[in-house]
Amino acid sequence: PSHPGGSPAARRVSIASPWCRRCMALQANAFVWALYLMPAAALRESPHGLSMSPQRLAVIANIERVHRQCASITQCYCTQGTPCGWCRSYKKAMVGTADGPLDAEQCPDWIAWAEDCPTLLCQEGQRSDLRWYLHFGWLPAVCFTLFLTTYLWRGSLCDRHLPTSELEWLTLEEDSAMLSQNTACSSGGPSKEEVAYLRKQILDAVGTRRTYAAFRKGLECPPAERLPEVTSKPYELNLSILSAPGKGIDTSRVGPYSFRATVRVALQWRTALGSALVASTGLMFASATYLAVLRCAARWWPKEDYFWLATVTMDLAAVAWPLQKAVGMLLSFYALDRVARYWRIMMEGFLVQGRSADLGLICGNLPRDSEHAWQECYRLYRYVTLNILFVYRAYTPVLKLVGFGPLVKCGLLEPEEVPALKAAHVEPLSITESWIAQWISENMRDEARQQAFQALRELRASSAAVQGLVEQRAPVSFESLLYVVVYFLVSIIPFAPSELDYTYRRQVMEGLHLATVLGDGIICAFYIALLHMLRHLQSPFDDFGSPNDALSPVAIMNNVERKLRDYLSAPPPKSPFAVAVQEAAGAPDSPARAGSKTG
Repeated sequence: PSHPGGSPAARRVSIASPWCRRCMALQANAFVWALYLMPAAALRESPHGLSMSPQRLAVIANIERVHRQCASITQCYCTQGTPCGWCRSYKKAMVGTADGPLDAEQCPDWIAWAEDCPTLLCQEGQRSDLRWYLHFGWLPAVCFTLFLTTYLWRGSLCDRHLPTSELEWLTLEEDSAMLSQNTACSSGGPSKEEVAYLRKQILDAVGTRRTYAAFRKGLECPPAERLPEVTSKPYELNLSILSAPGKGIDTSRVGPYSFRATVRVALQWRTALGSALVASTGLMFASATYLAVLRCAARWWPKEDYFWLATVTMDLAAVAWPLQKAVGMLLSFYALDRVARYWRIMMEGFLVQGRSADLGLICGNLPRDSEHAWQECYRLYRYVTLNILFVYRAYTPVLKLVGFGPLVKCGLLEPEEVPALKAAHVEPLSITESWIAQWISENMRDEARQQAFQALRELRASSAAVQGLVEQRAPVSFESLLYVVVYFLVSIIPFAPSELDYTYRRQVMEGLHLATVLGDGIICAFYIALLHMLRHLQSPFDDFGSPNDALSPVAIMNNVERKLRDYLSAPPPKSPFAVAVQEAAGAPDSPARAGSKTG
């Protein structure tokens, strides 16, 4: 009978096989008995009774040819396609039917069908055997070549290192995290592409020198002293940006997508699918090798030994089939939760950006009529910018490399402020939040002070939400169970092809099984890529582990910093209407002031 994992077509063939064999047996019996009955009919039709008619001579010659053909067969499976059966007791071929040989001698162990032979081996045709060997070995050879090529290709992306001087430049402080501990390459330092990418990210954060003189110039600040309008990486990368590098992307329109560009992005270094290529091609090679073993067993092994191996394979298929359902349910639940968490972290980042801008907008109403007022605005500008940097610093490997020294050099931090940040009980973020609160208490009054404190409370809540969501992880028992079950499933899929009917050895031996191997590779790649994606989503700001999936808080910092400069340094408009309002500020009942209220 067909195993549970077989296809519907294979099950129909398996159910109908006894009836097909019975019909074929009746046809074979009629054909063989016709060879012996036709001479008597031809003899009766002869007018002399004893003369040999041409029909009788032809039939006798045909019977002798069949007997010679059966006598020349030395192996059981060589009876395929002939009217011969195999007598296992005498180890020779005989003319017969499904019931037994037609000769007078009896055969206790009679095999009427070539498919029932102990082995499916016929060594009489050497040329056909050579063709079978080529047909048998090309698929494992191609899969091994694909695996080796993929392994060398992915390894070459990780083996391009830079000299020690470059690593020393990247380690911006002695107490900074070592770069080699943050990279995925286990054989040494980062690749050239990683270092170039990292250099851009660090320069976006601390590469521009901030000075009070440039801040004091306001909107008249020259381009050389302004902050960069865009960072090297947006807050979130998407497929449109990655599939069209170097081109301007209009985010208000649907970007063009092509299969080739999508595959090129999907196979990039440290994407989920690209990280799964080596393992999936290795499992494809394992599947092709195991199917080759099954084909050899169907051809050379005795029938009993082959069915033992086939039974083991069917048992594995019976285990893999329900396991895929359980794994699919667990992965769906967990993946949806992790993606929703990723989007919440991204949205909380937008809230941090907006509430930091709200704080600058409210405090920008401080009258800047003295040098001290300008210095106070510049101090608030530094505090808010540092606050955003410290929100993400503990969770972003790029910002971990930026210590207090580079912050002093770029102008965001004063040397006398460093000891207080280093002495923080929790983290520097709490110190900058306290500084902002003290600034509001010293400089803001009345309703503006209340609104500023409200914006600061919302900013602190959003910052805590980002950190809390990043720290949110699944229970260890659930996560370890999920990973173990997925790894177990992908390890048995190559050895449990469920679409084959193992009861038909000829189908197993002569089939190409290319679709089976490709299907196993695609399924394994899907499961392994999902695991890599879940790992990437665990650390949403990790530019080393997943540069394409990681969010870039440096982009938020740059956007807020440029907004703060506009809010805190932009002069009031010089229109005639505003001038009239300023002149009439001392006369509450003047027409100009009344017009301003009406407007």
